Amino acid sequence: MGHQRAYEELIKSEIRGMMILLQGNWSLFIGRFHPLLVHLPIGMLIIAFILEVMSKNRRLTVLSAAVLPVLVFGALSAIAACIAGLLLSSSGGYDEAALDLHMWMGIGVAVISVLLCVFRRYALFRKAWLPISFVMIVLLSAAGHFGGNLTHGEDYLTAEFPLGKGAAAGATTAIANLNEAKVYDQLVRPILEQKCYSCHNEAKLKGGLRLDGMDHIRKGGENGPVIKDSVPEASELYKRLILSEADDKRMPPKGKPQLTPQQLEILYWWIEQGASPDATVKDLHHTPRMQLVLEGMQPSGGSDVHPFMPQEEVSEASPQDIGALEKIGVKVMPVANENGFVMVSAVNASGFGNKEAALLLPLKKQIVWLKLSNTQTGDSALKVISQLPELTRLYLENTPVTDEGLVHLANCKQLKYLNLVGTKVTDKGILLLQKNAALKELFLYKTAVTPAALSQLRKAVPEMAIDTGGYRMPALITDTLVYRKQKL
Repeated sequence: MGHQRAYEELIKSEIRGMMILLQGNWSLFIGRFHPLLVHLPIGMLIIAFILEVMSKNRRLTVLSAAVLPVLVFGALSAIAACIAGLLLSSSGGYDEAALDLHMWMGIGVAVISVLLCVFRRYALFRKAWLPISFVMIVLLSAAGHFGGNLTHGEDYLTAEFPLGKGAAAGATTAIANLNEAKVYDQLVRPILEQKCYSCHNEAKLKGGLRLDGMDHIRKGGENGPVIKDSVPEASELYKRLILSEADDKRMPPKGKPQLTPQQLEILYWWIEQGASPDATVKDLHHTPRMQLVLEGMQPSGGSDVHPFMPQEEVSEASPQDIGALEKIGVKVMPVANENGFVMVSAVNASGFGNKEAALLLPLKKQIVWLKLSNTQTGDSALKVISQLPELTRLYLENTPVTDEGLVHLANCKQLKYLNLVGTKVTDKGILLLQKNAALKELFLYKTAVTPAALSQLRKAVPEMAIDTGGYRMPALITDTLVYRKQKL
């Protein structure tokens, strides 16, 4: 009896183990092999059809012997792809009508391929082999197309058609009246349409989330709202975009086109300002970083050429060189859509200093705007910065820069904007800037520069606007309340 009871307990333990194993999400695990498996029958069945056609030539009849083995391999892989596809479909998130159409076409391909194997093996309906094979290829093509629509979106094939809508949209790289532009309609929605709609639309609801409309964005997905309390860092719509590429929750997934730093900045700004569906650019507060992004979106060419942008174009910077800067917290963002020029901002890298300045040199042909405010940038860093031939804007406020550094900046003939607020520069250094005939804007608040030196600089470069800050508005009578003590 003791042995029998022990045997029964062992059987029960094995059953419990099997139940635990089966309770795992094996169906989804196997289903995710569908994209891998589905390409095998496509290739094999197309090859079988080509061999069938070629074997009709008398000189190539020998190829007929290869059709059946290839066809059998294609049929088996088609069955495996169908099984994996059925398991994957159980995860949900797809438009039912589109999914059913793709599924039945795939099953049709598998059935026809099996029938062709039987017909060839037993030499049945020989005259029908080629027409049936042709029907199978047509069905295979249609199934692949609708499967692509489920994965990438309905306009995946036509979105970039050179003569179609995609080309027209791509050509609109700047907004004529940016201040009046609707932030959601003209800045945010194009980003979502380009990078997010393929997985979050009416036909494909990945995570139960649609992003093709403000109502859907506010509703959120399976895990609730994706925008939370004007805090981008707490909003899933933004958080998923900045996760590590190795993270499974990152969006867009690894291997798909990612958002540019400029696009990330626009989404961050929009969410931070309340994610309004109707606000215009001028209605929202412009952070310093967002101001740079907006300036980069100004129209270029003709009479609207941006005064702080070089006229020529340049090739894009190497991702490795950009990555070296971003690794230490420095942001590199494009300033326009049609050239390789970039703005570099150390707003989140306060430790940036003389040593790190060398990382700018590999991007010397691309950097036009450089923001090093509140960093450890010193005089030796300016020696490196003076080697940036396209630099037009330089922000150095609240850095340890002195007159010694301005010696190097005097060689930046293309520099148009220079912010030295809160630095240790004096008259000696400022007068060196007389050589910078292109300099249009100079900011000197909280420096030791005297009025005499400013007067001399203005005479040497009359077109230069010099801002010394420290403004005080005159007191008006209407601004003052006078309280009189009333005698009781």
